[in-house]
Amino acid sequence: MTKAFSAPGKALLAGGYLVLDSSYDAYVTALSSRMHAIIDQDETTTGDYSTLHVLSPQFKEGDWKYRIEKQEAIEVNGKRNPFLEAAVKTVLSYTLPSTEFNLKVTIFSDPGYHSQNNTTKRVSSNGQKEFLYHDLPINDVPKTGLGSSAGLVSVVTAALMSYLAPESETSIDRLHNLAQIGHCLAQKKIGSGFDVAAAIYGSIKYRRFQPSVVNDVLAVLENDPTQFPQALKAVVDKEWDFKHEKCSLPTDLHLLMGDIEGGSETPKMVSKVLQWRKENHDESGRIYNQLNEANNKFMDTLERFKDIGIDDAIKTLSEALHEIRLRLKSMTDKAQVPIEPLVQTQLLDRVEKLDGCLGGVVPGAGGFDAIAVLALASKVDDIKRATASSPEDYNNVHWVELHEEADGLKVENLEDYVGLV
Repeated sequence: MTKAFSAPGKALLAGGYLVLDSSYDAYVTALSSRMHAIIDQDETTTGDYSTLHVLSPQFKEGDWKYRIEKQEAIEVNGKRNPFLEAAVKTVLSYTLPSTEFNLKVTIFSDPGYHSQNNTTKRVSSNGQKEFLYHDLPINDVPKTGLGSSAGLVSVVTAALMSYLAPESETSIDRLHNLAQIGHCLAQKKIGSGFDVAAAIYGSIKYRRFQPSVVNDVLAVLENDPTQFPQALKAVVDKEWDFKHEKCSLPTDLHLLMGDIEGGSETPKMVSKVLQWRKENHDESGRIYNQLNEANNKFMDTLERFKDIGIDDAIKTLSEALHEIRLRLKSMTDKAQVPIEPLVQTQLLDRVEKLDGCLGGVVPGAGGFDAIAVLALASKVDDIKRATASSPEDYNNVHWVELHEEADGLKVENLEDYVGLV
């Protein structure tokens, strides 16, 4: 029954904050940095109850042992991991396994998800996979904002479903719906869902589902937990009304992700922006509409890149990225939230002047996590050399080794992970 799955990270290139509203489209790029999960029978555990052993060998203390009671995962040493627990709970509530099981899930994350300081590289026996091993527990290692929690929930959901309901494995929509609910349960709020959607479907033009789809089923869990499995199954098995059209960047363009080792508290930033929008309806409505126009200009140009011609397309994309930044900076000022903080403004302004750079944004909810820059593929090495030659002028930006990888959730080759634990 051993199987391996991986799901990509993401960058929200267009749609920051608007992605929370089902009136607007967003453009989400899937990245080559992926989360991985390998599921196997746990031969070390015996007993008259079900168990789940989760290992994350890249991090200190990355070991969780769960005793399964009904649909709950109880960690025997009292360690908490809300995203693991929520993924396990939703899958168990959906599948309601009738026989005992002893399973082991091993999790890996590609280097792009975390700060790479104080790490040791390990390569699989066949040389196909390499991961960085950290000296610290996972909660003490800074993240780069590529969507590690969404990727984790997605691959753990896929792995558990492959064992507990193998007939569901080919139903990608079912895995998506389960992972969305699990992720919302862990966060204790209904997010926009673009990060989970990208982890499952890959690079997409996205428009969110109605929050009530998830809200209603989580309300059942809170008010009458005995009815949760029934309510969950009904919601997961139905077709959700949302957009996830496949897309990918033109081959002439390359996405660069730059990390300045900051990190932002996305939920707090989002709640402040939503509060500003509620209290300043006319002003925020005007900025939202201007931002939507710039986003659509960006997305339409990418879709028609070849038809327009490379020179005109590059000019229009540069204009659109500049307009997106202007509107997000307006929101930064009006909502008093660091969507594009000064340090990121300085960095983006300088990088944009480099030959071959079309422009960039602080993706997603913004803040200090990372910058996303669109460049001509032929000029990427020159841009990296220019920023490395005078690092103080570019805020010591570290270009994360990744690129767009348009595929979403996929089955991996088990041999690629031998020798890593």
